[in-house]
Amino acid sequence: MPGSEPSNGRSEPRGVVFAASGASYVVLARRAARTLRQVMPGTPIDLFADRAFEDTTFDTVHRLEGRGRRPKMEALRRSRFDRTLYLDCDVIALADPSEIFALLDYADLAGAHEHYGSAPIAMQSVRDTSIPPSFRQINSGVLGVRKSAATDAFLARWQDDFEALKLQFDQPLLRELLWKSDLRLAVLPQEYNLMHMPYLTAGNEKMMAPRLLHLPHLHVGSKFTDDPSRPLSPAEILSDHECSTIAARFATDRTLGASRDLRVLAADMLRKAPALDRTVRGIWNRFR
Repeated sequence: MPGSEPSNGRSEPRGVVFAASGASYVVLARRAARTLRQVMPGTPIDLFADRAFEDTTFDTVHRLEGRGRRPKMEALRRSRFDRTLYLDCDVIALADPSEIFALLDYADLAGAHEHYGSAPIAMQSVRDTSIPPSFRQINSGVLGVRKSAATDAFLARWQDDFEALKLQFDQPLLRELLWKSDLRLAVLPQEYNLMHMPYLTAGNEKMMAPRLLHLPHLHVGSKFTDDPSRPLSPAEILSDHECSTIAARFATDRTLGASRDLRVLAADMLRKAPALDRTVRGIWNRFR
């Protein structure tokens, strides 16, 4: 029953976890989970929160035990799932991201690169200043974790070091621990943790549609934390142009089942006949 801990002690194969402390973050998590439920209707969704309440959007609401500043760390450690997809409260699901679970059959952790590689936080080091910039931080707002003794120990180290060192940001430490770890890391494409919206309008019909938007400005102020019963909608957050661009990406994303247009079909046919392909391209280049 939502609002109570499972009593059988058995883990579920896979599920999604949110974590929130503070009234506004809890409301945002409830809205984000409602949006996710629209694209993942059959997947268990749990919330770790600092207060008890009833919300049937979640399969289970767990009460946070610690007082740490990053409840995601406790949520990941205590997750009841063999394969966990953790999402920050400001992540909006546009399409089912379940394929992340498939990656966890081969990797221990999955996450997307931090978009802003030369930002002050991305440039921070904790103890090791020798890590090259090419080993980019992993954004901790979307993380896939396969449960094992090794990942349990890694998550415990991440949380313990974060609290012991009294750090403000968790990603520089996560980067350092991943650099020194033997865990297998799968790096997700940006479409699974899209933060920089100009990428949308700079793309074209060959780009994948975004599955998950990560929008930190959602938890600034009270505009998006007033009504927990409403799913988060891109239309209330993004511009009309951004929304129409997302719709266009979905209309042409073949990984989501979009059909190929005539130009793509013609190009595929020509590639099967190299001599004809060269002739057609030569004619095209002469007259364009």
